[in-house]
Amino acid sequence: MKKAFLTICFIAVTVALTAQQWNIAIDHYETDSQLLDGCCTDNNETVFVGVWDTEAYAIKIDEHGNYTQKFFSRDNRSSRFHSIIPIENGNYFVTGVSITNDIEYLWVLVLDNDMNIVKEQYYEKEEEYSGPDVTFYNGENCKAVVDDDGTIVVCVGVRMPFLPQTYRTRPVFMRFNTDCDRLNSVFIASDDYGNLFYDTNFWLTSIMNDPDNNDILVVGPGQGNCSSVMRFDYDFNLIMHHVFYEHIVDKIVSEAISDHIIDDNDILVLGWITDPDIHNKHMIVYGKADINNGYIYEDLWINKPDTLNYTIDNHSMCYVNDTTIYLASRARLHYWGGPYALELYLVTKNLEILGSKYFYDETGYWPKTAIATKDDGIVAVSTSRSERTYIKKLLREDFNPIPCSVSEVPKEKIKAAAFPNPTKGEINIDISEISTIDSDVRFRIFNADGRICLDRIINGMGNLLTVDVSSLPDGTYTFQIVKGNKNIISDKFIKE
Repeated sequence: MKKAFLTICFIAVTVALTAQQWNIAIDHYETDSQLLDGCCTDNNETVFVGVWDTEAYAIKIDEHGNYTQKFFSRDNRSSRFHSIIPIENGNYFVTGVSITNDIEYLWVLVLDNDMNIVKEQYYEKEEEYSGPDVTFYNGENCKAVVDDDGTIVVCVGVRMPFLPQTYRTRPVFMRFNTDCDRLNSVFIASDDYGNLFYDTNFWLTSIMNDPDNNDILVVGPGQGNCSSVMRFDYDFNLIMHHVFYEHIVDKIVSEAISDHIIDDNDILVLGWITDPDIHNKHMIVYGKADINNGYIYEDLWINKPDTLNYTIDNHSMCYVNDTTIYLASRARLHYWGGPYALELYLVTKNLEILGSKYFYDETGYWPKTAIATKDDGIVAVSTSRSERTYIKKLLREDFNPIPCSVSEVPKEKIKAAAFPNPTKGEINIDISEISTIDSDVRFRIFNADGRICLDRIINGMGNLLTVDVSSLPDGTYTFQIVKGNKNIISDKFIKE
């Protein structure tokens, strides 16, 4: 195919620095622009790709917050990037879409470390999913992962006519080498695998390489409003499929996402369920799921107990290590409409909440993607109703992880159920009535708005729990000690 002339626009910007945390705000100038995917390099630079109006767009940010934007403009073409992953030699493998003369092509590129195009290929739709009303669906339904042999697996949703005036999205799995050559392509039609996708959209949230089995795990698609996990072999044959269920209330889990395979049987999962008692209220569910049956057998519910209408979606999970995992979600304080907020949680593999951050302004935050950085931080991307993109870098210490310890002290030194109260630093809590401290015993702190600040497993033996709350903002807090589903101790304290 004859290629049109390519113009790449470079814009370099330096932002103010505070340690290695930074904030970037980019105005869109009334354009439909968004960042859809990102990755982190070995030297701790972050790269995000997406679309700016009708142009494919990338932004590269160094560890200090200095950034360079690039616009990939072609004559008589509109284009956008969907996904980016790092590959060998410091390069990036990028997928996107390019449209010319009303013909849509899958655009596959290799970019070097300076965002220059090294190689590229265009691919027309194949016969199984061709036609004037068939489109490669938006970039939130396209993911890529590097397989064990160095090839790149890409899964993209294809939007197709289903019934009169209705559409459904179906998956296409492709395998590429680092020269952008397509080695294999498998389209899954609505009648494949027992009508698995017959009356539902394939909405992809995660794709992961399982190195122990040389398989691909896909999280996201499922019947109706549920989410599921699927395992495919090297040639994209379906091995298994299970819908996610939460084990306590036996409810389906929606909009699930994963970023970590625990072992052959289990993965970490983030999603939401509807509150069993309140319609139009969601609860974040973060837990461990058995991929052989779909059950989330151990989990942590993160909700806002004083809000009747509270919905959550647009999740991201960023695994750094077993004690540093970031969860990001968009929260709406009313079922329909805004305001939107960005909620971030620092959690552990043992399902503890170590800290949280909450971002909101009157224009709202709409989280798009988040990635972990090499210094154990997180970069979260959001858009707002005021046509602005926010990119925030936070370090682990910004979440103010609250240390807890258990000790045995003489009874006469325990002055009250919680002391000193008020406190400026540590608070001591009498736990002498807890006969056995095991992994079922947890300590939780909520602020005055009902937002959870801490949820930790109590480790150690003793009669006094000491908690350093010096990092908490001044105010009144509620704490709970629970064992299983039973509330053992509950009280309040004031942080000055």
